[in-house]
Amino acid sequence: MSTDLLDLIDNDIRRRILSILSIRPSYTFELARSLGSSQQLVAKHIKLLEDSGLVYKVGKIESDEGPPRILYKANYPLLSLLQFIESISVFDKEEEEGETFRGTLQDLISQLKEIDGRIRVLEGNLKELISAKQRILLAINDLLPDTDTPLFYRMITEALENGNFELLFEALRNRSVE
Repeated sequence: MSTDLLDLIDNDIRRRILSILSIRPSYTFELARSLGSSQQLVAKHIKLLEDSGLVYKVGKIESDEGPPRILYKANYPLLSLLQFIESISVFDKEEEEGETFRGTLQDLISQLKEIDGRIRVLEGNLKELISAKQRILLAINDLLPDTDTPLFYRMITEALENGNFELLFEALRNRSVE
């Protein structure tokens, strides 16, 4: 394994990016918000990770407010090799302790093809859901045009991550009273 690759993952922000991308595809602005970093800094790290093969582009989300957003995803096989060096969580603990696959090479390849097909369907569904989520966020933003951006994202984050939609509902109620 290249020392360059080891040096590359010897960075907290890049490890955190890899951890997020090992769970779900994301675009730079979304990663920047999650990490509390600038989009430019995250884009710089994504470029390094992409050049190394640790992440790759999986699609685009069209945006009415700017250029398309490029979705990135972690390269699971390469991350698996790095897992013994760093504690980058790629697999759920329950899955690791779960089923052990056995059989002939043909059986294992067949199972792998089936799983890969299911993953592709899920990735397609995920891209559609992320796109729908973005359109809904844009529609909500249109309903709250006078809301400052940090407050808007705090309301959305609180709603999506913690299931607390109160700030969002309150803003919508105040908007309808006006």
